[in-house]
Amino acid sequence: MSERATLLLELGTEEIPARMLPGAAADLARIVADVLDRAGIAHGEVEALWTPRRLAVRVRETAAASPVREETLTGPPARAAWDADGKPTRAAEGFARKHGVDASALERVETPRGEYAALRVRRGGEPVGEILARELPGPVARMSFPKTMRWGDGRFRFVRPVHWIVALHGEDVLPLELFGVRAGRETRGHRTLGPGPHGVPAADAWEDLLREAGVVVDPARRRERLVAALAEAASGAGGRIVEDPELLEEVADMVEFPGALAGAFDERFPRELPPEVLRTCLRHHQKAFLVAGDAGPLPAFAVAVNVPEDPEGHVRRGHEWVVSGRLEDALFFWREDRKRKLADRFEELAGVVFHRELGTFAEKARRVARLADLVGGGLGLPAGERDALDRAARLCRCDLVTGLVGEFPELQGVAGGLLARADGEEEEVATAIYHLYEPAGAEGDLPPTRVARLLGLADRLDTLAGGFAVGLVPSGSRDPFALRRAGLALVRLAEAEPDLDLAPVLREAVAGYAGGELGPDLRDRAEETVPRLAAFVLDRFGSIAERRGARYDEIAAVAALFGPDSLRIHDMFRRLAALAEIRGSEDFLALAAAAKRVRNILAQAREKGETIDPALAGTAPGTPGPERELLAAVEELERAAGGGDAGPGYAERLRAIARLRPVVDRFFDEILVFDPDETARRARLGLLARFAARAHEVADLAEIVVEGDREDASPR
Repeated sequence: MSERATLLLELGTEEIPARMLPGAAADLARIVADVLDRAGIAHGEVEALWTPRRLAVRVRETAAASPVREETLTGPPARAAWDADGKPTRAAEGFARKHGVDASALERVETPRGEYAALRVRRGGEPVGEILARELPGPVARMSFPKTMRWGDGRFRFVRPVHWIVALHGEDVLPLELFGVRAGRETRGHRTLGPGPHGVPAADAWEDLLREAGVVVDPARRRERLVAALAEAASGAGGRIVEDPELLEEVADMVEFPGALAGAFDERFPRELPPEVLRTCLRHHQKAFLVAGDAGPLPAFAVAVNVPEDPEGHVRRGHEWVVSGRLEDALFFWREDRKRKLADRFEELAGVVFHRELGTFAEKARRVARLADLVGGGLGLPAGERDALDRAARLCRCDLVTGLVGEFPELQGVAGGLLARADGEEEEVATAIYHLYEPAGAEGDLPPTRVARLLGLADRLDTLAGGFAVGLVPSGSRDPFALRRAGLALVRLAEAEPDLDLAPVLREAVAGYAGGELGPDLRDRAEETVPRLAAFVLDRFGSIAERRGARYDEIAAVAALFGPDSLRIHDMFRRLAALAEIRGSEDFLALAAAAKRVRNILAQAREKGETIDPALAGTAPGTPGPERELLAAVEELERAAGGGDAGPGYAERLRAIARLRPVVDRFFDEILVFDPDETARRARLGLLARFAARAHEVADLAEIVVEGDREDASPR
């Protein structure tokens, strides 16, 4: 066996759904890497590779065995291990037998405790194949999937039945068995272009061999080749594909050979149907891309196929037949839905249940309209935009009772916006309805207009308030009402409104349920619902902030200042940015440690029943210099903070606080806070309370973690 070589593990399966492939391959790569790392086996890059019929891991420069190390095992003292004649005693023989050697292998070694019997042993040197054979089956069998299958006699469970395994280290087959299948060097190619089996001479030859057999195993290369194939097919149809990154990711994992072809449909479809409807029919029902020219959609589509060519046109005609059928359905429903105005469908929402405990969508629409009006009024929205917001709130769910959404539920919101525009509704109204479901969570663009953003915000608030009121709080992986996603969207929408405080709006959202037709039960839960909902929104704020690179302690420092009485999301992100900006300052970090010390001193004082009154600061006679100096510095901060939003920005306020470090250090070095004199003690506690109020004005600095700091409640 060579010293360093490429390690390859390939699990050949029946076709795995595209949505499961990337995560499954990544999990398998992590498992292999963990086994190698725990065994101390040196290796290079770990690659996760996959196609619909295989999960694979390739590890470059993998050592052939675990490292060898020598150890000295000490046994009984020498005087107990050998008798006067130098013969091994029963103690020595027992020690040797325990380690599988003869007592003659023992030797004498000097230790700090004296002379002992010892045994020198070599550890490690175990071949990589033996390690994988022992350590890999368990965690691979426990891999998690949304759905799994059993096969054979039912003993094995995996995402799909496993039919072959390739396990190589360089040219050598590893003695591995998974799911009752013994590893070898035979893989399978494309089902029709090169089915095989194919013998893999060495791990480094595997990818090229499969390429010759019609399989592109690297997902990035497969995607690149598919993009080129789709572009060529669309060009042949006289246009270009309408970009759809999510669909591209999906279809790239549905094929082993990335080919593409173009198909056509009747010209009346792009003439009468909106592009969004065309695209939805193609995307969701045939995984196809709409083809467009300079003037708009063409009567053509491009689709990924698992073959390089279609000489007889059978594949193309099959796709065209299905696409034309779905477009006929869409055109029928579009024409039928156009016969009635969207506004005339509102009363039908009374028959559509939002949630069995939360009423109908008609009731939800009224609550959302009320909330939207409150938010718009509070933010000073112009009268025309408030009218548009109210109109959009009342119409935004009416597409739920259209035939188009009934047949194509993916068009919710979009269909409503299109129908509203066709009905002659104001563009502001149609746009808000169209973008109701944006953003879908932490990702995606915000709606393009303020009215649309406020409509989405009011809708998410109503959903969250109702969900929490009836106990649909997410827990673990369970979130049947998608409240986490609604919370993430709410935070992003609220961030776009600098003057918005969500706290009073949360209360109004809960009150919208408690005061309505749904009765006293929800009214009784209202008081406990608001703080839990506020905590949930803060948690979603933290989730988005963490995605953007914020540190957990900075998030905690900002979130500590907000809750059921104040939830200014835009302001919270500003404070977070200011913290990150000056985080590296030595003075700031030292002051953060001091702020934690002040918090602990004040907490200790409260436990003792001490009087803590900021008005008493500086009232003790004969106030020492360091105490007067800190009081003057705090008073200067208070004067600057009095300017409110017109005063210094958050970063400058934090810098001003950080500049107090020498003053704070002198205070703690020279002043005894818990002075025996009651007047002095109260004055100093009051001063620390005033300092804490200023120190925690932008964020709770006591939450900042300083390397090497410790919780300090020292009275000095």
